[in-house]
Amino acid sequence: MAEGTVARSTARMLERRGVTRAGASRVSVLVAVAAAVWFSRGDAVGAVVGALFLAAVLFCDAVRSRMRADRRDALTMWLAAMLAQLREYVVYAGLAFGAVAAGIEGAWAWAAGALIALALRDSFLVSRSAPPAAAPAPGFNEAATGAQRPSGGLLKDLLPAPPQGPKESDPAITGRLFGTGGGSGTAPRSGPAPEPPARKPRPAVPGSAPPAVLRRLLAFTQSTRFLVIAVTATFWDARAALLTLTVGCALAVTCELIDPTTGDAG
Repeated sequence: MAEGTVARSTARMLERRGVTRAGASRVSVLVAVAAAVWFSRGDAVGAVVGALFLAAVLFCDAVRSRMRADRRDALTMWLAAMLAQLREYVVYAGLAFGAVAAGIEGAWAWAAGALIALALRDSFLVSRSAPPAAAPAPGFNEAATGAQRPSGGLLKDLLPAPPQGPKESDPAITGRLFGTGGGSGTAPRSGPAPEPPARKPRPAVPGSAPPAVLRRLLAFTQSTRFLVIAVTATFWDARAALLTLTVGCALAVTCELIDPTTGDAG
C-alpha cells in the first residue's frame, strides 16, 4: 500500500511537470541501461547496484501505470512495447558481459539461450492470447451466395425449368434397382433426428484453479523476470540468472499448454 501511495504521488508530480507515459517509458530504458552497466562489472558490488537499478525500473513501471490522462494511440502503445523489450535485452547483454568478466565459460551461449527462451515465451503467449477473428455480419454469406449464382439475363423467364425428379442418390431408386425395401412406398420417417446424449459437466474441483498471484508468477512476466535477475545475480552469479530465466520461460510455456488461462503476454 505504501509503494502504491509513493508511486501515485510521484506520478502526480511528474504529470505537473509535463511528463507523459511515453516519457516514463524512456526514463525506464535509461535506468535499465544503468543496471546493465553495473551488471557488466561481474563482481558483487556491480550485482547489488544493478539489482537496485532494476528495482528502480519496476518503480518506473508502477509510476507509469498510475498516470492519468495521456495518449493511448497505436503508435504510443507500440513504442512503449518496443522500449520494454529493448530494456530487457540491454539487461541481458549486461549479464553476459558480467559473466565474461567473471570468467564464466560459455557466457554468450547462456545469454543466447535465455533470449531464445524469452522469444518463444513471448510469441507463444501472445498468439494464445490474441482475440479470435470477428464473426461475419448477418446476411454476409447469403449476399455472397446470391452474388455467385449465375443469372439467366433477360431470357431467364423463357428458359425451361430443370427437372425436379429424384436424384441418382434417391433411396427409392436404389431400392427399385437392388430389390431392397427402399421402394416399397413406405414414407420416410419424419421428425427431427435424435439428439446425441448430452455430456455431463465435469465437476469443479475446489481449489483447483491457482490464485491470481501464482498465475502471474507462472506467466513469468517481465516484472517477475527482473525480480529473478536481481535475486540470482546478487546471491549467485550471472550464469545462474540466465539459467533461471531460461527455465522460467520454459515453465511459462508449459503452464500455458496445461492451463490456457494462466498466460499473460506481459
